[in-house]
Amino acid sequence: MRISVVICTKNSERTIRRCIRSVKRQDYPIHEILVVDGGSRDETLSIVREEGVDEILFDGGRGLGYARQLGAESSDGEIVCFIDSDTWTPQGWLKAMTKHMIDERVVGVQDVYWSRGEGLISTLEAYFFNISTYRVIGRGDEPATGIENSLWRRWVFEEVRFDERFRLLEDLDFLHRINSMGYVTKRVKNIYHIHFPRVDLRESYRQYWNRGYYTCLFHLKHGIPRRNIPLDIAATIPSSIRNGLLSCFIERRPQAILTGLTSIWKRAAFIQGYVYCLYRGRGYN
Repeated sequence: MRISVVICTKNSERTIRRCIRSVKRQDYPIHEILVVDGGSRDETLSIVREEGVDEILFDGGRGLGYARQLGAESSDGEIVCFIDSDTWTPQGWLKAMTKHMIDERVVGVQDVYWSRGEGLISTLEAYFFNISTYRVIGRGDEPATGIENSLWRRWVFEEVRFDERFRLLEDLDFLHRINSMGYVTKRVKNIYHIHFPRVDLRESYRQYWNRGYYTCLFHLKHGIPRRNIPLDIAATIPSSIRNGLLSCFIERRPQAILTGLTSIWKRAAFIQGYVYCLYRGRGYN
């Protein structure tokens, strides 16, 4: 299998070098590495050029839906491997993932991730994300739920394109369509990568505001019942307490109880973005 690695990035100077080096250290041959930049204003592109990749593409700041489709269409491997720029992949990751693509019925394989923080904000972010991973691992076999650090047959992106209107959560929309059409995807629970969350509180808040916005857009597009906003608000405190206690259990650290505070402002940002899309945004056309 010829593997084309596509790394979508924007302002990732803190993590992009570590990401590219971990890709190059894989013990499975890589045909090419493509980087799609979303308009970085920091040293991201300088670092990418220093590390050396086969091609640098530019998405014109049009968001991840456009960037991923551009990367897939610009590649010429049989398999497209999406790697997020804020991750590190263990050396045997690619070899382990390709074994699940031997079955021709499988069009996509996703792993799981564990988050690791660097600083207070980033660590609390990591604790929060690790709750989701803990829950995923506890479930049985299931289809892929995300695009980050995953393998896909290239022809899939010719038949099912990313919706460019989704600047974020493009994978939510893409995988909803893929799985609804009967394609076979897998989420493998015993293969992992490391994710390094944001260290800036404003960036993190903006991310969850956007998650709320594009979740609403997804619901409107597919006719999915809208979220019950009053119920979401009422559940904020109980949910934050539960997440704080569960995080303490997962991390085995008493300070993980502060994950409850992270849950509160993430939920607040999400609700604001969702409501904006629902009542003030342009909706889905």
